[in-house]
Amino acid sequence: MSLDELPPVRSVAGRCIVVNGVAAEAEPGPGQCLRTFLREVGWFGVKKGCDSGDCGACTVHVDGVPVHSCLYPAERAVGHEVTTIEGLAAAGAASGATLDEQGLHPVQGAMVAAQAFQCGFCTPGMVMTAAALTDDQRADLPRALKGNLCRCTGYRVIADAVAGTVPVQDAPVNGGVGACAPSPHGAAVVTGAAGFTLDVPTEGVLHLCLVRSPHAHARVTSIDASAALAVPGVVRVLTHRDAPARRFSTARHELPEDDPFDTRVLDDVVRFVGQRVAVVVAESATAADRAARLVEVGYQVLPAVLEPEQAMAPGAPLVHPESGRVSNLCAQVHGHLGEVDAGLAAAVVVHDRTYRTQRVAHGALETHSCLVWPEEDGRILVRTSTQTPFLTRDALCAVFDLPPERVRNGV
Repeated sequence: MSLDELPPVRSVAGRCIVVNGVAAEAEPGPGQCLRTFLREVGWFGVKKGCDSGDCGACTVHVDGVPVHSCLYPAERAVGHEVTTIEGLAAAGAASGATLDEQGLHPVQGAMVAAQAFQCGFCTPGMVMTAAALTDDQRADLPRALKGNLCRCTGYRVIADAVAGTVPVQDAPVNGGVGACAPSPHGAAVVTGAAGFTLDVPTEGVLHLCLVRSPHAHARVTSIDASAALAVPGVVRVLTHRDAPARRFSTARHELPEDDPFDTRVLDDVVRFVGQRVAVVVAESATAADRAARLVEVGYQVLPAVLEPEQAMAPGAPLVHPESGRVSNLCAQVHGHLGEVDAGLAAAVVVHDRTYRTQRVAHGALETHSCLVWPEEDGRILVRTSTQTPFLTRDALCAVFDLPPERVRNGV
């Protein structure tokens, strides 16, 4: 459904947005999307995902109609009633839906019963979309749910939930071995109460915005941050001159020696499009973003290699000449099982060809994000979206020359 097909504005007093039956005290800012507004007033069940209307993690109801709130202007919600995942059960009860014994909306209960989630980041948006489906739409779920992506489940259990399949066993036998036991966090996930990295109040924090390289390989010759520093709310602009000289690896393995230490926090040489060049620190995300666009960077463009074969060819431009390596080959692994040469010689047919495919990244749906703040005892608390919290802590300590007891993983 397009924005123009939404129901007419209801008669709600003043310029307020009613969220889950309560009038929001704040008013939307200029150009602000509804998702950002909702999160700013404390409704963290509305997830910040793709920012482009593709993933559906930010889905909410506006007068009962599901919309991607990252694309929906907050100003258009003035005078409307907005329902987020936190208010779905109450809204469902008001419209005649029967809640289960946990007080969950039927779709929320079905998601718990089918264990239709894994990491749970997509679940609030998925529930909001599923709760508004008609019978005809349920009959064609691939089309009906095409606006909601899930990285984890493969969608089978989500379809099971919509169909009412209940594989979970309330009282598993044999100690639960081989049984489908319920998740202890199921209710929190389907109601938006499960907190992810950014799902905490952030009043008074400073925001960072990165200035990124448009070149695949270049040397930074100059950085003029004067216009950026003139933007109200900007605190500082950091460059490679402010960064530690110590290098680290962007990989995270238990044995650091397994990975090349080839990256600086901010470098004066960039080696891929999008590499961070400078950091703008500001009192608001809007100010940081605006100022980052005003940082002027001078580049000396260097030869770039964009294919592995080219990078390994003799005389190829070196990606890391400062490492002392004479080639771009970082590491190599050889292995075989049995007598390979003999097997090939005895084979009736030998098929030898090079195949190419697109890059596939098993990336999490949750936004890569980080919150850092000092504690009263002098320690630094880091709350970040990572699967390697302790290895990340160790890397931070190594790069910034901090003792491990000074850095704590946030929860």
